[in-house]
Amino acid sequence: MSLLIRNGRVIDPAGSVDSVQDVLLKGDRIERVGKTLAVPADTKVLDATGKIVCPGFIDLHVHLREPGQEYKETVATGTRAAAAGGFTAVCAMANTHPVNDNRAVTDYIRARAETDGIVRRSAPSRATWAARSWRSWPSWPRPGAWRSPTTASA
Repeated sequence: MSLLIRNGRVIDPAGSVDSVQDVLLKGDRIERVGKTLAVPADTKVLDATGKIVCPGFIDLHVHLREPGQEYKETVATGTRAAAAGGFTAVCAMANTHPVNDNRAVTDYIRARAETDGIVRRSAPSRATWAARSWRSWPSWPRPGAWRSPTTASA
């Protein structure tokens, strides 16, 4: 299935694009971007006049709370809320119970994301799903290494 997004304000900071254009999608890929694109057969047309068309946002600070605090948020509800706000990927904080500080908890959260999540979840090295705690990230500062400007000289 193809989709032609017609007359949207296309913003792509990586490509220095900010203009009214059409975007043709085939499946989950961008096929073409340009002004007044022809409409291929079997293509749904979406009028985006007055709307912004841009890459999906990544929320770097979400509280999915699963496991242990599902009464506050779950992977399913959190990722649905993210998608509704235009976010296509999330990085979950480790404030779960038990705390997400070991492989078993991380594996559980990732498995829930695969079955219940609706936004992108991929390896933390791609900065789109950080359901691992700081202990899994050797390049992140350890507790005590975080210093505000007022305490840095102390």
